[in-house]
Amino acid sequence: MENIVFRQATEADSLFISQGFHTAMLYDDTPEERIRLFAEKICRRDDVLYSARNTIIAEIDGKPVGMITSYDGKGYKAMRQTTMELVRQHLGIEFPGMEDEAGEGEYYLDSLAVLPECRGKGIGKSLMLEAISRGHALGLPVTLVVDPANPRAQRLYASLGFIPQRDIFIFGHNYLKMVMNVLP
Repeated sequence: MENIVFRQATEADSLFISQGFHTAMLYDDTPEERIRLFAEKICRRDDVLYSARNTIIAEIDGKPVGMITSYDGKGYKAMRQTTMELVRQHLGIEFPGMEDEAGEGEYYLDSLAVLPECRGKGIGKSLMLEAISRGHALGLPVTLVVDPANPRAQRLYASLGFIPQRDIFIFGHNYLKMVMNVLP
């Protein structure tokens, strides 16, 4: 495996974070102008879910190749409210009936994405391990959600120690919430 360097994202990474979020959500047909608007109006802020403050960037030879957004669930409700209001204002999108993905007492792995040409090299797993270590450093169980139609991701998460917890309805779809209770 190539040398992967992790770093905290900065505001300058907003477009990369936006692209990563859309990839993680399988929104592959999102118009480029919407991705740019999401970066400009949402990812540049510190008080939203998909901020640089909450994102780790993986680089190889100084080039961003992957990202993971994760955070302590105690700040989730306020960040979600701000994020969803901005999504409604700037993109005209709402998600009625959406459950809370995260909450107090857990560390939530929100969005993971690796550039297509860099997949299969362990970058995603390395990003997850980096984020998991941050959650464990806080003494919190680590959680995530996965699309039930993505067995490859489910196998990766299971291999890391995540177990199914419950079904959850977010972003207009049903997902599976998984938890890693064991702290190292």
